[in-house]
Amino acid sequence: MTHHPHPGPGLPEVGDLVRDAATGRVGFYVDSVAGRLLIRPVHGGCEWEAEPADVELATPLRELRARAAEANARSRGDLL
Repeated sequence: MTHHPHPGPGLPEVGDLVRDAATGRVGFYVDSVAGRLLIRPVHGGCEWEAEPADVELATPLRELRARAAEANARSRGDLL
């Protein structure tokens, strides 16, 4: 397995909120492994892999909602 700690051309920055167009899921980009992107769900849980071509930066409104949801989950002590 190849590990890429820094984003390549066209990849999001670690921590960016992204949308996986193949699944419609939104999460935070955490890493790139073997040519696939690892994305963590906003409310925590298991990361999923996505093809780079399917991943796009989330819209500002979607990012605001996701970051608010993450902050609310933290304040409640929910798993992240």
